Amino acid sequence: MKRFRWRLRPLIVLASVGVVSIGLAIAYSASLQFLRTRLTTLGPAAQISDVIDEFSGAFLAFSAIAVVLTAVVSLLLGSAAVRALSRLRSDADARARGMAQPPCRPPVVEMQAVAAAIERLASNLDGQVEQLRREKDELAALVHSVSEGILLIEPGGRIHHANPAARSLLGLPDASTGQPLSSLVRNAELRAIAERLGRVAEPVTREVSVGDRRLLVAGRPIADSMTSAALPGAVVAIVDLTELRRLEGVRRDFVANVSHELKTPLTSIRGYAETLLADDLDPVTKRQFLEVIQKNADRLHSIVNDLLDLSKIESGGWRPSLREVGVTELIADVWESCADRAREKHIQFQPPRSGARVSADDSALRQVLSNLFDNAIRHTGAGGSIRVSLHEDPPATNGASPHASSPRSVTIEVQDTGSGIPIDSLPRIFERFYRVDPARSRAEGGTGLGLSIVKHLVEGMNGEVSASSELGKGTTIRVRLPASSPEPS
Repeated sequence: MKRFRWRLRPLIVLASVGVVSIGLAIAYSASLQFLRTRLTTLGPAAQISDVIDEFSGAFLAFSAIAVVLTAVVSLLLGSAAVRALSRLRSDADARARGMAQPPCRPPVVEMQAVAAAIERLASNLDGQVEQLRREKDELAALVHSVSEGILLIEPGGRIHHANPAARSLLGLPDASTGQPLSSLVRNAELRAIAERLGRVAEPVTREVSVGDRRLLVAGRPIADSMTSAALPGAVVAIVDLTELRRLEGVRRDFVANVSHELKTPLTSIRGYAETLLADDLDPVTKRQFLEVIQKNADRLHSIVNDLLDLSKIESGGWRPSLREVGVTELIADVWESCADRAREKHIQFQPPRSGARVSADDSALRQVLSNLFDNAIRHTGAGGSIRVSLHEDPPATNGASPHASSPRSVTIEVQDTGSGIPIDSLPRIFERFYRVDPARSRAEGGTGLGLSIVKHLVEGMNGEVSASSELGKGTTIRVRLPASSPEPS
């Protein structure tokens, strides 16, 4: 049944007029009874009737005037009350819509209390809305900035939200919201995970391959916190494991290579030591065995030292102390320590004809040159030559600005006439323990770590290292370092 609703203004008018009319009717009846009682003792009945008629007419006129005045006053008061209530309502509506509104101050005390209550309620709501907005912005910034991909899938397998990492990992377009995941992702395993999340209310975790990436996909259906029931849709987290898997492979290869490199000299040392202990050999044979043991011990010492150097560089324990270094003088000094080995193989050395100064770490550049000379001597046959040249590269002008140029640099070239490197092996010569000819390198005492150390040292000094080679004709290693800044005149 529909309830009848009253309006305030006519209700006040009707109530006021009704109350006044009832009051006047009671007053009229009481006054008329009083007059009749008193006038009966004062005069004849005809005069009494005339007096009562005159009183009735005057009272009725007064009553009419009183009712009209009551209606007008109640109408004015009702209008004022309606205006105050309307202002309260508009103020509440404006605050509900989030619009700035001056506080309402009606003249009626009770309405002022209502306005104050509305003001407190609006202030509390503004604080809660601001807190929710701040939490929403923080959550959006967090989801946007994380490196892991996050997907929110709607019922039917449509994408509700995908953060930039998810779009990058899966190759999704920017306008992917609302589109079916199955139409954007071609990987069958990912589509199977999305379909399973839509059918089964259980978490799904699987490692999949997407192109050249290895991804860990973890999906969980959305649950209602009140009923703990699975709702349509799911949240999918995607983690890129490509680099981790690559590093795991590098670690496995490194452990295998180190084990193999250490095992070979240890086996020789153990075998010759057991022979010396078990057999009574002549002095010449004993000396030969001891020389082999010493040679393998020196090789173990070199491997351990190179591993320690490489570990220190890669872990960030080494920081270059850059200063101005004279390259020509340093080359001559480093070659002195290698000259005896070169003379034994009748290798000619051609030092650079020009001088140059670079910004580098003196000890690090010394180790770089020592490793390069050691490799060149080891792989250059008898009667060969090693040539070192310096080239000062002019500053490269930036195409975007004719006045901007890159810093000057100096290129150190170490060129030998050795056996050379096959073209397919050239990109890998700076890897740890990589050898073009493993048997020959081990026989000549190489550890397989020299060029890897060179690469890390040069890059730590803001330089670059590269190589070129022609099989059977020799190899050239180029080390490019920043030139020292000229002193201001």
